[in-house]
Amino acid sequence: MASTNHQKTRSIFTFFLIFLGLNLTAHAGTKDDIAEIESKLKSRTPPMKARSIKPSPIAGLYEVFVQGDLIYTDKAFSYVIMDGSIIDTVSKKNLTEARLKELTSIKFNDLPFQNAIEIKKGSGAYKFAVFSDPDCPYCKQLESVLAKSGINDYTAYIFLYPLKDLHPDASAKSESIWCATDKAEAWTNFMLKNTAPTKANCDNPIAANEKLAEEIGVTETPTIYLNDGQKTQELKDLLTLIKTKK
Repeated sequence: MASTNHQKTRSIFTFFLIFLGLNLTAHAGTKDDIAEIESKLKSRTPPMKARSIKPSPIAGLYEVFVQGDLIYTDKAFSYVIMDGSIIDTVSKKNLTEARLKELTSIKFNDLPFQNAIEIKKGSGAYKFAVFSDPDCPYCKQLESVLAKSGINDYTAYIFLYPLKDLHPDASAKSESIWCATDKAEAWTNFMLKNTAPTKANCDNPIAANEKLAEEIGVTETPTIYLNDGQKTQELKDLLTLIKTKK
């Protein structure tokens, strides 16, 4: 019995030493990682000094509080996660933004243009698509800016996409605009002059547009698709491209 107890004591002591050794090794590794991150920060131009560096809850990722920002980085400071985005510290490229653009892009020419209102200005050279709600104030702002910009030579494909929860009357207005003799005129008159379309019912693509929006990830209006298939909600991006890429 004494021998058994002695063996148990030795086993517990051995386990404690192994655990202590692993813990000390891990702690030493952490200190080395923090020192490396500090060194990388100091070597930058201009040098940066972190107020706090500590391991994050995710293994291999360190929390760094520097210049009022909280960022996360690997021990080599090759990449940082900032405001939810991964940044390449050398090229300064936002990898998350680039990847998101890739994932949200579509094949522009595969859009069902027969389900959209076509508005052509000038030569109609630059083509883009907009998922738009007639009662959306930002959609009206987009139309107003385009009208006042003096920019021509574009073709806009307006996919009627009423946000029913926000704008209860938008579905009926969308249907009336679609059913008008001149869809483009009815759309423009309502968006720019607030001239309500004559109430009308007919077969329309609104349900199909809602399904398409769900499939490609459209959740708000206006959502613009540029002619390279990239998604944006920045009107300035669109205006620049119409001007420069005819």
